[in-house]
Amino acid sequence: MAAVLVPLFDEVCPKIVMIRRSKGLSRSAGHIAFPGGMIEDGESEVEAALREVEEELGINPDKVDVLGFLKPREVMEYRIRICPVVGMIDSLTFSPDGNEVSDILVDELRKVLKSRRITDWGPNFECAGQLVWGASSRVLDDLYLRIVNRYGSIDNFFSQ
Repeated sequence: MAAVLVPLFDEVCPKIVMIRRSKGLSRSAGHIAFPGGMIEDGESEVEAALREVEEELGINPDKVDVLGFLKPREVMEYRIRICPVVGMIDSLTFSPDGNEVSDILVDELRKVLKSRRITDWGPNFECAGQLVWGASSRVLDDLYLRIVNRYGSIDNFFSQ
């Protein structure tokens, strides 16, 4: 089991943060993803997500306000189940680990959610001009569907 953090930054225009995984990694190299990794023995999903976001982006776990969870998803090609933890971060200043992260993508949450497209292989999104597909897109799709089911549309949610 693995855990990822879905980092949100609240300002006038809420932002979402994703990463491009380094090409030298053994799994999902070069993919657009949320910071995260395998849960270690004795760790909770939240502890793992916070440890990984600190390792990958240099975000102090004490600076993350955990809001809750999205539906667990499976990384199909590796048969790894991931638990998405949603958290607010207080800064867009990062110290990325170059061994794990080749790029940091920051985009408007509204824009990312409104980029949703359904394809033959499922939902996909765009974040900072990059295609988000696979498990990460299914995590975003859960967030999208929760908002649309509760507020009727992405625009209604952001006009609150």
